[in-house]
Amino acid sequence: MNLKIIAIGLSVLTIALFMVGGQTAWYVARASGFVALSFMVLSMAVGILGSTKSVKSWLPAADVYEVHRVSGYLTIIALAVHVIGLLADQYIEFGLSDVLIPGMSDYRPVPVALGIVATYMVLAIVFSFDVKKWIGKRVWRWIHILNFPLLIFALVHSILAGTDTPTAPGQLFYYSIGLIVFAMTIFRLLSPRRKATPRSRS
Repeated sequence: MNLKIIAIGLSVLTIALFMVGGQTAWYVARASGFVALSFMVLSMAVGILGSTKSVKSWLPAADVYEVHRVSGYLTIIALAVHVIGLLADQYIEFGLSDVLIPGMSDYRPVPVALGIVATYMVLAIVFSFDVKKWIGKRVWRWIHILNFPLLIFALVHSILAGTDTPTAPGQLFYYSIGLIVFAMTIFRLLSPRRKATPRSRS
């Protein structure tokens, strides 16, 4: 992924949202929150499927790894847009400390705190791909166990802090996400793990 293009795009979006403000920023924050949660679930689902023997024949390990990794980075981008939208919104008036430090927000402090913690979990999981060769596969896998509490925190944050929860589309989305996470967890627990392919010695 081209980090320069992403940085420029986020910078332009930040300037635009702060100039426009109003409901536009709030709509962007809400939409990007849905997108971020969707990418989180996609990353988890692909990671779980790729770690099991039952899909080994039709999901090559390299492709699974790449989709898993890229969907994680897309989650971070969506979260960045989500935070920018919240900061630009003029109704609740979030400050930097409100969106970076758990417990600092006066607006629904517990759900917002869970969202912040979930964000840091996402960063730890996604950036572990870049340092995998230094931290080792065992530590990398332990970090990835955070995916389960991460999705619980993110889902609780979305339901309790979001304003779309009372709506029919919002409820349908959250029920669907919850069902997918539950199904993926059961699938992971019941499916045998894929064995790593041994490297040939020269």
